[in-house]
Amino acid sequence: MENTELQNQFKTAAEQVEEVPKKLTQEEQLKLQDQFETAAKQVQELPKKPTNDEKLKLYGLYKQANSGDVDTEKPGMFEFEKKAKWDAWNNIKGQSKDDAKTKYIALVKELQAKYAE
Repeated sequence: MENTELQNQFKTAAEQVEEVPKKLTQEEQLKLQDQFETAAKQVQELPKKPTNDEKLKLYGLYKQANSGDVDTEKPGMFEFEKKAKWDAWNNIKGQSKDDAKTKYIALVKELQAKYAE
């Protein structure tokens, strides 16, 4: 096997490896929790209401950040609102609580910029 072919295979394998999540220190976790709680309050104070899709993203991230993976049965097909919320939460199943908090904070910042007066 040629050296370049081996290098290409290694590069391809390296690209397939997912980034290992960084374990936060206790201090970093406390700071993240504080930022998350602040963002949860700020989203209530947006000058305009987010779209339904944005609300569902917020809901899913909030539930994942607080409870982890969805642990309830999927609502019936005629329970439209409950099913939409459940789906939003279930779609990010497997994401760490810290990652969900980080993404929630980022989404709130995006919405603040989008809906700034």
